[in-house]
Amino acid sequence: MAEVTKAETMRTGLRHEFWLWVGLLLPPIVWAVQLQTIYLTSEYGCATSRFFWNHAVSAALLLLSLGGLAISWFQWRSYGATTEDEGGTPIQRKRFMAILGMLTAFLFSLLIVAQWLPTILEVPCDK
Repeated sequence: MAEVTKAETMRTGLRHEFWLWVGLLLPPIVWAVQLQTIYLTSEYGCATSRFFWNHAVSAALLLLSLGGLAISWFQWRSYGATTEDEGGTPIQRKRFMAILGMLTAFLFSLLIVAQWLPTILEVPCDK
């Protein structure tokens, strides 16, 4: 019980809530940027057989998506790192949002890898 009280007193304010939103929304935004960038640069890569930009963009945005996962994980840890709570207190809602951010980041990071896979296997131009 002391940990919950400590977490409640330490983690209040708009600054901490901002990072919860960053951890939740950063991975889907990064995935959308990766999808559009890969789409735009694949035609150039097929014409020249140089896929450097596809690899560079995918790697950088994968790291950024995993950064969203790290942000959500740090937020979850700062709010007590438990999943046993039931109820509707603000701290429990923030824990849920942090867990949702971790799951979302994992899913969109997996999608980025899946979209990068054809370029890694050198088959983006085969139709």
